[in-house]
Order: sequence, then C-alpha cells, then structure tokens
Amino acid sequence: MPQSQGHSLAEDLGFLLSRSGEILAGAVNKALVPLGLKVRSYTVLALACEAPEGVNQRSVAATMGLDPSQIVGLVDDLEERGLVERTAAPADRRNKLIVATDEGRELHADASARAAQVEAGYLEHLSGEALDQLRESLQHIVFPESTS
Repeated sequence: MPQSQGHSLAEDLGFLLSRSGEILAGAVNKALVPLGLKVRSYTVLALACEAPEGVNQRSVAATMGLDPSQIVGLVDDLEERGLVERTAAPADRRNKLIVATDEGRELHADASARAAQVEAGYLEHLSGEALDQLRESLQHIVFPESTS
C-alpha cells in the first residue's frame, strides 16, 4: 500500500484547532459549573456585556455560528436567572435586544476570570508575543470581515 502524501494528524491544523477548542471548552465548562454556566451561555452573557446598548439575537447567533433558534433557549435561561433582559430596539421595536443586568455583569466578571485562568493553564508555555500572534491569527479566521 502506498504511503499517504498528506500531513499526519498531528500536523493537520483543522484537527488541531478543532480538538484544542474542544479541550478548552470542556475545561472552561468545568470551571463554570459553580456559576451555573456553560461555554455557550457564558458566550451569550459576554456578548451582552460587551454591548451596553444590547445585542440582537441574530448577531449573537451569527457570532457563535448557531441557528437563531438555538439562542432563544440560552437567552431564556439567562433571563430567568436575572442575568439579561430583552428590550425593544430603539430603531425597530419589533427587534429585541439582549441587555446584561448588573447581576449579569457581576457574574460575567467572575466567569471571565475563571475562563482566563483555564486558558492560562493550557497556554502558559507560550510567550506573550506568541499568544498575541495566535489570537490575531484566530481572529482572522473567526472574524474575517473585521480583520481585513
């Protein structure tokens, strides 16, 4: 049987990015358990905290790479806990914005610190410059329209 001319799995960037994402997400999920969050709900909360005026569900879905219907349940759970509120968008009252509450902002700060600690544990072997390069490279993949 002829040898494959492709890269080994250990050199396959798609595999490495996917697998490292799964590993980090799993570790962050464990760190967020005491807060009653998982990576997806933490991400929705983070996006709401980043936009003081609120963020619409469609843009959250697009950022997360999910169907808008998947965001509804996440927002419902966060809203039931008093971490976010749905408000009407000023430009279009039919469009609902997700706005973080003060309690949501406090929980986000704690969750963010926990997530950062997990990341630091996995990435401690990288220099600050290497981390900046990695972050920038990943931003080009995830947010191509804002990095060109």
